[in-house]
Amino acid sequence: MRKLPVMLIRVWPAFNFNRERKNMNTITLQTSELKPALHGLSKIIGKRSTLPVLQHVRISKNDGKVTLQATDLDAFATYTLGQAQPGKSVEVLVPYEQLSKAAKCSKEEDVTILQDGKSTKMRYYIGGSPIEQPVNILPVVEWPPVPQITAESTKLEAGFGEALRQAMDCCSTDPSRVVLNGACLDAREPKAHYIVGTNGRFLYSANTFHFNFKDDIIIPNGRFITGSDLLDSECSLAIQPGKKPDDTKHICLKNERWEFITREVEGKFPNWKQVLPAVNGGWTKIHLLPTAVDQLLKVIPNLPGRDGDTNAIRLCLEKMLRVEARNKDDANWTKVNICEVDLIGKPKTICVNRDYLLPALKFGLTELCVEDELSPMILRKDGKQMVIMPVRPTAITTNSAPSQASPPPAPTTSTTTSTERTTMPRPRKIQTPAPENQPAQGSALKTVIEQVEKIRETLKTMLQGFGEVSNALKLAEKEKKAQEKEIETVRASVRRIQSVTI
Repeated sequence: MRKLPVMLIRVWPAFNFNRERKNMNTITLQTSELKPALHGLSKIIGKRSTLPVLQHVRISKNDGKVTLQATDLDAFATYTLGQAQPGKSVEVLVPYEQLSKAAKCSKEEDVTILQDGKSTKMRYYIGGSPIEQPVNILPVVEWPPVPQITAESTKLEAGFGEALRQAMDCCSTDPSRVVLNGACLDAREPKAHYIVGTNGRFLYSANTFHFNFKDDIIIPNGRFITGSDLLDSECSLAIQPGKKPDDTKHICLKNERWEFITREVEGKFPNWKQVLPAVNGGWTKIHLLPTAVDQLLKVIPNLPGRDGDTNAIRLCLEKMLRVEARNKDDANWTKVNICEVDLIGKPKTICVNRDYLLPALKFGLTELCVEDELSPMILRKDGKQMVIMPVRPTAITTNSAPSQASPPPAPTTSTTTSTERTTMPRPRKIQTPAPENQPAQGSALKTVIEQVEKIRETLKTMLQGFGEVSNALKLAEKEKKAQEKEIETVRASVRRIQSVTI
């Protein structure tokens, strides 16, 4: 019987994973913590940067504490993992895109950084299978120095985070007005500390806070503060002064997981209290019930009138609140009645930019105060207030139709579009204030507004004149080119005639 050939199979010793990793430094990143950390760090890391190091995340393990840090040179955001990890201290710079991709692939499995001093690898999972990928790291010495915060920090009151976010939403983005590109923490008055944000056309302020400094400081508006969960829990604040009195201060906001360090916005914040009008008996006040606020938030964005520069709407304060708007070429107003309101004072009308009114309603400011159509309107509640500059009525009444004020139509005979509640509103008694409480003359602010409007009209006239001159010059240039073309045609004809021989 024929013997089958014998196949020799060499059995290698079992691969000892732990033996290979014995001399390596490891950092384990749980995806449950890594994903929220990367979400916050992405608000600091820019998509485009001239410095490659700013596209990296600094991962450190020191005394068992693991941190992830990102920077844009002006600000530093640091996230601390919840669990301590044993082992030697290690520090490495990992590209953000590579780390983010690994976190997305590893749904529930951990991401591990492996370093042996010569090379760095990242181990993560794809479809449940572990893979290792080399990491092209930069030297740690290229990381910008982190400002040292040695100043005493104080815990902030509940509601600080919400108020700071709201103030940031009202900041200016105009690069020529740097001091308005952030929220001001105003502690100049010992008994009333405020958070203030403004873009020059509307102003937000909130008080009932207490800060551990005696002046004011401006926190720059940035995507990290408004887009991360830094302000979702109790925070502490520290202000680190510079080595010299004129040096830039550093601001440190910190909670259980995050530490955010940024430079202050240099410059003096305007004296915002000078523009705050005093609400007295001559004002008309409206208290918006929750159903009225919900109705306004749905109605205002969908009203016509966004074809102009002011996005203006008209608020008519009578027995109820009526919101009106129209496009430039519309003859009639689109009107919506807001019924669930409490009104105190005389009937009044004011025009405002809807993009300034909507944030105030979203912030929960439900008391609306109006003095007249040229004075700032105030919305307030529980220590928070929004001051909105009005839009002059002529800015939205100029169109092809005659601009004249029409009396408010009855709900049953109105020819314009109107949205009303199916149930009748609750009767509200209008309380007329005493005549002596009304101002006798217009305020200085009205005069300033009128002068600004006159200057604006003058500038418009000048711009129109420049436009007419420009059009005339263009027409003259076209005529000159046409004449030159005709002359050249005649010259060509003369040349052809001269070339003819008899």
